[in-house]
Amino acid sequence: MGKVNGIMSGYTITMTLPNNLYERLQNRARAMKISVGEVVTETLIRSLPPLVESDLPLGLQSELRAMEHLSDEALWQIAEGTLNPEKAAFIEVLLERNREGTLTQEGHTWLTQLQGESQALTLRKAHAYALLQSRGYQLPSLEELQTE
Repeated sequence: MGKVNGIMSGYTITMTLPNNLYERLQNRARAMKISVGEVVTETLIRSLPPLVESDLPLGLQSELRAMEHLSDEALWQIAEGTLNPEKAAFIEVLLERNREGTLTQEGHTWLTQLQGESQALTLRKAHAYALLQSRGYQLPSLEELQTE
């Protein structure tokens, strides 16, 4: 589904909504100056699990897709997970040596590997938070996340 010349293309679904739900959708549409159909589409998009990007490594794609089947508790554990403190400290040492120009080839290999692990953790955490949000949970603010 996409827009063609500003018009949404895709599937048409006919359904009956309770009066009070339709009125709420209509009020939101008026406030946002968009159609009721666009409000419904945006609401559905926000309520569904996030898509997994196809340019990620296949193993990571599979892992992120499998997360849709995890319990809420398991997703919260992933979302609130952190990098092993020893690995984080090692990354800092390697980055400092890299800035100083004293990083060995083995150090570059370690740095690349550890940065990849760190980026994968960040993707897992973001995906877990997105899944939790799609399940109706209120996510912590950026300020709350930074103080943890």
